[in-house]
Amino acid sequence: MGEKKSRLAVLVSTETFIKPFREQFSEDFRLSWWKIPYTPPPKRLVDYLIFPYKLMIKKVKTMMSLIRSEVIFVEFANETLALASKWKGKRTLVTRLHRYELFQLPKAKWEAIDAIIVVNKRMKELLEEKLPQMEGKIHCIPNYLDTAYWTPKENKTKTNQIAIVGTVEPRKGHDKAIVAFSKIVKKNPDLRLNIIGVNNDKEFSKTLRRLAEDLKLRDKIRFLGFSENIKKDFQDSDIIVSFSEHESTHLTLFEGLSCGAWPLSTTWDGVEEFLPKENLFNDDKEFVKKVKKFYTLSDEERIEKIRELAKERLTKFTDPDPRNEISKLILKTHKK
Repeated sequence: MGEKKSRLAVLVSTETFIKPFREQFSEDFRLSWWKIPYTPPPKRLVDYLIFPYKLMIKKVKTMMSLIRSEVIFVEFANETLALASKWKGKRTLVTRLHRYELFQLPKAKWEAIDAIIVVNKRMKELLEEKLPQMEGKIHCIPNYLDTAYWTPKENKTKTNQIAIVGTVEPRKGHDKAIVAFSKIVKKNPDLRLNIIGVNNDKEFSKTLRRLAEDLKLRDKIRFLGFSENIKKDFQDSDIIVSFSEHESTHLTLFEGLSCGAWPLSTTWDGVEEFLPKENLFNDDKEFVKKVKKFYTLSDEERIEKIRELAKERLTKFTDPDPRNEISKLILKTHKK
């Protein structure tokens, strides 16, 4: 009879990045999966009214998940981690920190946390500076990318479509993307910019539409909102861009690359770990130059260029497989 598997509780508010890990966790542990509500400080009157109930549900679900587990994994090092760190007892506690938590760390009992996972090396450096007491407990494991799913279209030809993909909010720099695009389209009038993503900031969305109108780009920019088939959107794009102020990985760049789109990004802190200088820009002038250079290539040259970059860079998200690496780290930490 084999060794009895430990009971692992995964606590998560947003499943986007952790969902691909579920199958591996199920193989290595007796798994329970807990959707714990995210409870940011209330801003509107209605938020103040329902906040106590959301917080109560959060505490009850967190406590229930701990009772039934030997190991706890908290996806996103937020206030759920703070609760778990205070109530963990003798259980093993591991968390994964993404981006925003780094700027406002929760009031957790850090000495109770057995391991922290981050997704890029720069974040590891910054977190070690903020939490020197966690030396030796901070581990860098990249995000996972399913290259078997994110595949390019066969015999792809130029579409003249540039895409920016992600939640529509000021940090993502959609306004900067529109301004930069306006400087290209004057000399390349066939180009189109697709803004794809959920809009959680109505005022910012209105600002973007007014900006597009003011720059006379009504027919050149499409606000597509939530995509029902993001894989096809990537496949139909020539270029995928990031104008973000900061990111942990900006995985859409690499999902796009895996689907045959050329990634271009601003130089947010840590991006050099993921893309070469050829794919980075510091200002609109550099951005325009890189886009124009890309479109001087033939279809065959573009396809080969994208293929070579994908071959060079996408292995970071697959070899070794981050799903195995995180599962192994949790097991190793638990057995110490």
